[in-house]
Amino acid sequence: MTRQTAIIWMWGLVLIAGAVGGGYAWWRQQDVAQAYEAGRALADSQKWEEALALAQPYAGRDDPRINGLLADAYINGPDSIQDIDKGLILRRRAAEAGDMRAAYFMGRWILKHEPTEAQAKEAVVFLQEAADCGMPMANYLMGALYSKGEYVKRNYPLSIRYSERAAFAGVYKAASNAAIAYGRYYQETNPAAEEREKAMLYWIFIASKNGLTDAKDVLDEFLKEVNENEQGEILKMFKDLERESIEFSKRIKNLDGLSCSKLGS
Repeated sequence: MTRQTAIIWMWGLVLIAGAVGGGYAWWRQQDVAQAYEAGRALADSQKWEEALALAQPYAGRDDPRINGLLADAYINGPDSIQDIDKGLILRRRAAEAGDMRAAYFMGRWILKHEPTEAQAKEAVVFLQEAADCGMPMANYLMGALYSKGEYVKRNYPLSIRYSERAAFAGVYKAASNAAIAYGRYYQETNPAAEEREKAMLYWIFIASKNGLTDAKDVLDEFLKEVNENEQGEILKMFKDLERESIEFSKRIKNLDGLSCSKLGS
């Protein structure tokens, strides 16, 4: 074997090894991804024991998606598999490794269980990360927190921003929150731009049409007042805005509430 032949032969072996190694790594990733998708479908159907059984063989790979799925099963599953402490450890690990679904649920869990000031700050960081990745439900929750001033300093412009992101992604509870935040902001600062005034009213119409009783009550009370005082011009304006809100609502895309998306206001 000549030197050149040996080099070519060795080069071929290196390429084969690289292809096999790369292919094996790719197969492992596909394997985990398929297991996660199948397990998540079971979890979404509340088949927690089956989801756990499917995910457990992959636990050793320390994949954030699998850890998040295992956490959901341990926390939400029946008594036969429930282990809250283990679930929270896995959920935190998944969240810290970048799983935004786990980050959202970790933040929400902390805030629902009487957090200390330090714990609340940590929860807001988790929720902020999930909101910034575009998760509709995280944006909805951040909008609500900024509107109420819970665990964060009250900030209506930020509440409007997060609420509108969620509302444009199809979270209709956020439409009502956006309208409320607009109203309270105007109450403090006086109305500024006509377009923003219209946006407040559009969200009320949209929330009402999608079954939110608070928004419907506001519109019913307004119409009652207008009709009692025979304010025909205002009634016409009301009807015009209602029609405009239909066009405005076409910007809404009904997305998965727990997935990241770059759609926003």
